[in-house]
Amino acid sequence: MAGRQHHLRFRFASVLGAFSLALLGGCAAGPDWGAISRQAAQIRSGCATQHPDSLLAAEQCANGPIRSLYAANGFPDIDVIDAYLAQREAIAARQDSDTISPQEARAEYAQALAQENTLLQQRSASRAQISAATTPLFCDRVGFHSIICN
Repeated sequence: MAGRQHHLRFRFASVLGAFSLALLGGCAAGPDWGAISRQAAQIRSGCATQHPDSLLAAEQCANGPIRSLYAANGFPDIDVIDAYLAQREAIAARQDSDTISPQEARAEYAQALAQENTLLQQRSASRAQISAATTPLFCDRVGFHSIICN
């Protein structure tokens, strides 16, 4: 009898372990966007070193690999990245042709980054609203007067 009880306890632990792994598998961590952003900065820095005489050439050197980096990691709003990279190229071209000063270029880069961040936040909020509206709600009665929903 003791052997059978041990076997049942082991079997329950195995089933519980498999269930826990299945639940955790659904919660797999996504890409580390902070690390990817740091990689993009390294790419941009490397291209600036390769092309010290042309800001436009440095931007063009960096933009393809940066776009590929985000796309390869499944970034959901690659069109926003594309628009931001195009803005950076336009700013660099104007700075190379001495149409704008380095101070004006820095201000425009900051404005382009702010626009990118705003658009990404809006899209993220929109996805969260859609997810909340379309995710089924499951409720359990915990007591006579209490229900927990998730």
